[in-house]
Formats: sequence, C-alpha cells, structure tokens
Amino acid sequence: MSEKIDDFYKRSAPLDEILKDYYLNFVIHYGLLFSALFTFIAVIVSTSKLANNTEIIAMLNCGMSLKRLLKPFFIGAAIISCLAFYLNNWVLPETNQLRLDFEQEYIRNKKKERHKNIHRQVRPDEYLFLESYNTKKQKGFRFTYEIFENDQLVSKFKSDFLTWDSLEGKWLAESYNFRELEEQGERITRGAKIHKDFGFFPNELVYQKNSTHLMILPELLNFIEKEKIRGAENIHYYLLDLYQRYTTPLTTFILTLIGFCVAIHKKRGGVGVNLVYGFILATLLILFQKVSMTFTTNSDLNPFIAVLLPNIIFGCYAYYMFRKAEG
Repeated sequence: MSEKIDDFYKRSAPLDEILKDYYLNFVIHYGLLFSALFTFIAVIVSTSKLANNTEIIAMLNCGMSLKRLLKPFFIGAAIISCLAFYLNNWVLPETNQLRLDFEQEYIRNKKKERHKNIHRQVRPDEYLFLESYNTKKQKGFRFTYEIFENDQLVSKFKSDFLTWDSLEGKWLAESYNFRELEEQGERITRGAKIHKDFGFFPNELVYQKNSTHLMILPELLNFIEKEKIRGAENIHYYLLDLYQRYTTPLTTFILTLIGFCVAIHKKRGGVGVNLVYGFILATLLILFQKVSMTFTTNSDLNPFIAVLLPNIIFGCYAYYMFRKAEG
C-alpha cells in the first residue's frame, strides 16, 4: 500500500482518479472474484446462529424438512449468482480496463508499444511473422506471410514495411516480394506498394497477458471462434477463462450447500468451529481447481473437464453431506 502511495505521489496521480479508477474498481474486481466465498461465509454464520439458538431444531420438530429449510439459502444463492454472472461478463471487463490503464499510467512502467519477433497463425496452414511491430503507429518491419498446402509451401509474401490503412481497411505493404510456387515453377511479383487484406487486424497481432479478462462475454465468444478457425495452439487458455465464467454460479451453489450442511448442527465451538471446517473445505476446492487448470496448461486435459471436475467432486460431496444431515 505504501509503495503505491509513493507511486501516486511521484507521478502526481489525481485523487479522484485514485479513488474512482483504481480503488473502486479494485474492490469490484476482488469482490466478484471472491463472491462465492463471501456467500459461503454468510451461509455458515447465519446457519450457525440459527443452530446455536436451537431454532433449526424447533423448525424440524414442527415438521419442516431440511429441503424446505434450504430453499431460502438457494434463492439467495441464485440471486447472487445471477448478479455476479452479469457483472463478471459485462461490467467487470470494463472496470478491469480502467484499473489496468490507471496502473499502467501511475504504478507500472509505460505500456510497451514495440514488440519483436511476432509469430501468429492466421488461419489453418497460414502463418505470419513480423520482426518488429509498433502498436501505437500500427506499423511493422520485415513482414512475412506464408501459406502451406499438405505441409508444402505454396506462396510467400514478404515486405520491408507493413502499415495499417484505416481508410482502406487493409494493410499497406511497401517494397514487397510475392513468391508463388506452381507446378510450372515459381512466379515472383515485386512492387513498391500494395494494399492487401491478410485476414487479420492490428489488435489481433499482439495479445497482452490476461487480455481475455478485458473482454465482455460476446467479445470473448467471438474471439475464441476466430482462434479456433486459425487453429491457435494456446486456445485452451481462452477456453479456461470462458468455462470459469460459466461455472462460477455452480460453485456458489455448491459452497452454499456445503456451508449449510457444515453449520446445520449445533457444536460446542459455535460459529468458529464451523468457519474453520468450512474454510478447510473451501481451500481444498480452490486448490483442486488450480491443480486441475494446471493440468490443462501443461498437458492435454480438456479445459471443460478441468473446470467442471472439481465442481462435480465437491458437488457430490455436498450432496452426501446433505443426505447425511437428513438422516
């Protein structure tokens, strides 16, 4: 905290931007990140108080079932899940962008504008290379575009400079050399300038780390579809982010059920014992999620299975706890 205050002072960050663009969005980010955990804690505390006051025993003795007792908790979890899903997919990406822009301006070093040795697959069997690229000027140096068929090179386009022409909506290649390999031999075309559509846009050349966290849900779905068409090798990172957005509400329901089952019975230690036991289970769930996602990034584990598997296992355990509490 003190280091950031020093950065704010050194770079003369305005107070309204510190409060609005940084701290407010910081709270929103971590509030949504731990929304399921906060719901879990609230369920344990409220259920423990009911159990300690013997109110749960009284309700059960009056003929109320555990399922009926659980219903208000699930309604609350549904409201929180729907709200969190909307905020995570439509509001949080924009607040993240504001927060990261503020950090880039006043905390971190200036945003890197020049990138070197860019390799990308544009479509299946179509690849590009740029020795350097300036994101601000949207201009690259020593560009190469290669097309393969059956693992054989069929064409190669090279240019000394490549600049995005926003008026034409195409790339302007300067000092270009276009080599086509045909059955009769090679055909080489040279020229000073040419406008050409290579099938990609400037913002698709360089992706920053965690760039999908700055996309709203429709943008992320569209981005993933494009990457699938291109045959991107690192698409599992993007799928992990997508599936996590969809399964967060499920995690909220699972933790709600676990918290309810942990605190349903009166214990000598009261709320404290229930919180400790609950935190152990929540920590195991989070740890399992991290390990499962690591397997996806380092092996061939399907991203959907990696995200869903911890929820399935702990969901089954939550159901077992509930059935045990009913018995």
